[in-house]
Amino acid sequence: MNLTYLHTFLVVAEEKSFTKAANRLAVSKGLVSRHVKSLEETLNSKLFHRTTRAINLTETGEELLVKAQQIKFLAKEAENRVKELNQIVEGNLKVTAPFEFGRALCEHVIPSFKQQYPKINLILNFGSDKEDIELGNYDIAFRAFDSMPNDVVAKYLGNIRNVIVCHPEWANKNNCSKIEDIHDCEFILNGQNKNWNKLSLYNGKRHFEFEVTGTTSSNTYQSILELVLQGLGVASLPYYQVEPFINSNRLTHLFKGWSVITHRLNLIYAQRKVTPKKITTFNDHVLSWLSSNNQYLSRE
Repeated sequence: MNLTYLHTFLVVAEEKSFTKAANRLAVSKGLVSRHVKSLEETLNSKLFHRTTRAINLTETGEELLVKAQQIKFLAKEAENRVKELNQIVEGNLKVTAPFEFGRALCEHVIPSFKQQYPKINLILNFGSDKEDIELGNYDIAFRAFDSMPNDVVAKYLGNIRNVIVCHPEWANKNNCSKIEDIHDCEFILNGQNKNWNKLSLYNGKRHFEFEVTGTTSSNTYQSILELVLQGLGVASLPYYQVEPFINSNRLTHLFKGWSVITHRLNLIYAQRKVTPKKITTFNDHVLSWLSSNNQYLSRE
């Protein structure tokens, strides 16, 4: 049975008029008649007694009206339940992000989020693989891609801001007081992508391009950080990652005032008529953390 035809039948029965039903449905009277006729053919039964002055339900029509009203009630109940589910913060929430950004989420966002919303089953996947957001494999993604898939909401948050850091003893042994001294720095290279060793540094309107050199490389920010903490060289690392080490004097921030502008950071989630509250709430927690310090991201 075609549910659209059934809905048309229900409106005609309630209005007791094909003309009024057409006005209520915002369609032509001819389309209303065709829907009812098709439904009668499907059921092999006449649903209305029609005269020039009035229409009345047949016995079959009376029986179908009861079922149609029950279906209408169930549809409304289902709609209300879905809306209710969209407004509660519980159930599964699947989040994917790059390794290091995911690590920062685990430190700065997820503990307070879980404390506030203990009924959320948080499923985390951190790595560089593209996960299908538009197909529902994940609810939220943080990605550094310039091109976005279709049927998603993609919010540009800014570019991740890196800074140049080293161990304090390394800084004492090497003179790195001005940006030109960067040529003499032994860098821990990023082995994941050689292009990430070509730095774009900014200080206000000043711009400096430089390809760093070194004899050690590693493929994760965390391992590079560990090597820098051991005094093996200098590195370009996200400020959100090294901030506590700078504040505790375990790392020295070189070339203060200069920022390394790196990857775009996008917040991505599937396009829906109504975005579930659990998604918007988690996004708000992340945005609140990022906005708590204007040194984490750059929009230059």
